[in-house]
Amino acid sequence: MSVQPIDPKKPDLEESVNVAEQHAAVKNASSAAAREQQLRENGLEPVSIWIFIAVSLVAIVAGSVLFSSNNLFGYDKFVKSGYVQDDEVSSEVLVPKGDVESVYMVKGAGIYKQCMGCHQPDGKGNASYPPLAGSEYVIDSPVSVLMAVINGVDGPITVAGKNYSGQMAKQINKSTSNLELASLAYFLQNSFGNKVGKIYTPDQMEQIKILNKDRSEGYCTAAELDKYRDVQLEGDLFEPGTIINKKTGEVIAPE
Repeated sequence: MSVQPIDPKKPDLEESVNVAEQHAAVKNASSAAAREQQLRENGLEPVSIWIFIAVSLVAIVAGSVLFSSNNLFGYDKFVKSGYVQDDEVSSEVLVPKGDVESVYMVKGAGIYKQCMGCHQPDGKGNASYPPLAGSEYVIDSPVSVLMAVINGVDGPITVAGKNYSGQMAKQINKSTSNLELASLAYFLQNSFGNKVGKIYTPDQMEQIKILNKDRSEGYCTAAELDKYRDVQLEGDLFEPGTIINKKTGEVIAPE
């Protein structure tokens, strides 16, 4: 058999080689190798299942510790008592203060809001409810008006020359502070055209609470309120312009 000479221009090929089949074989081998022997970049290998389990256990334990410790992140635990921000630091304690007339009028007006539905914003009342403007029960003594407000009034009563009947429910309770009682008394006695001018102290209101404690429970009658009109409170009044603590009613000495 004669051997065909190799073409010097194609030294790596023989006529017996099927180029198409060889290319297909090389392609199939490359695909198989890619599937069986994947080359992974450093750091992208799959995480071991044991590492995943270990991390999960640590997270579970840490979570249980955090949520079971009520004070772990408590404000009081890590912040010193009395701490304030830098811009709030001051050697002087700020006290809410004002002249007694202004403080009493503001507080008294706030309490009167629950009364004005019947006695009206101008204090003149209406056909069913007596006026507070010009009322002898308001002007003569703070005792009579405050006892009426604390206990309510039942039965007929004559106010400013006009007869009224019916019932007034109590508007405040016995736990109302002395400062609130003094404020209401001043507001009623110096509003709606009333000009009593007396400025009672919170301490004097304790006398009204004692009187109220000694009486029997229930509504006040007109006859009882008439007796209270003659009762005057003992002790010194506030001087006009006295500066007091708005929250406690205590006198603040001038600087």
